[in-house]
Amino acid sequence: MRLKGKVALITGAAQGIGLSVAELFAREGAALVLNDWNGKAGRQVVRRLQAQGYEVQAVIGDVSRPRVARRLVDTALAQWGRVDILVNNAGVGGSAHGDGPVTESKQEAWDTILRVNLKSVFLCCRYAIPEMIRSGSGAIINVASVLGLVGCREHFTSHAYVASKGGMLSLTRALAAYYARQHVRVNTVCPGLIKTPLTAKSQRRRRVLRYVAQRQPLVGGLGTPQEVASAILFLASDEARFITGAVLPVDAGWSTGV
Repeated sequence: MRLKGKVALITGAAQGIGLSVAELFAREGAALVLNDWNGKAGRQVVRRLQAQGYEVQAVIGDVSRPRVARRLVDTALAQWGRVDILVNNAGVGGSAHGDGPVTESKQEAWDTILRVNLKSVFLCCRYAIPEMIRSGSGAIINVASVLGLVGCREHFTSHAYVASKGGMLSLTRALAAYYARQHVRVNTVCPGLIKTPLTAKSQRRRRVLRYVAQRQPLVGGLGTPQEVASAILFLASDEARFITGAVLPVDAGWSTGV
């Protein structure tokens, strides 16, 4: 029960890493406001957790839109009167939107990916941080990517996606420095290739899997959403009260350059 009495907002919570974080946070005692753009999937998750006796509310919509991000915070305040934790997990991949190397990527892809992956973080932080300050403390965890730390010459060459995740790292450090005196902690996790619906295309390509096995030698393959969720739980808990501005790779060695 490491999060007992805490209220957590989680974006992109209907599948993959976000879903694993929601399930883990619920078991650890947090009250939850879960967001996803997919209304059917998002409500199914909420109903399932509520049926198990957990305190959960849903906010459906795209949190890169100000009114949706604002509603995420307002729902927590109306239900529980506070915001303690924010997990910025919502995001989209690159290739499905026409992203690629900068000389080949569609301009529309750049706009979409930067809006969904990075502007959503800005908006959720904009509305959540004042409430954390009023409560006396808060913890924000941004879910970036190993691709925000290292470049790739093959397979993972979606440059708008890379830019969005790199921007998230810089924003994390800026927020951590600025809001430390108000006792708001801001950290980032950088997952490697994780077995989620977002990476389904990569999971079907043997060349990519061989490449990932080399890049993630600690396990020789893909990671699980639960492994990322455990790292996020640590950063959200009071066990990490002395940590802010950190960038934590959860990538089985990819970012070490092995």
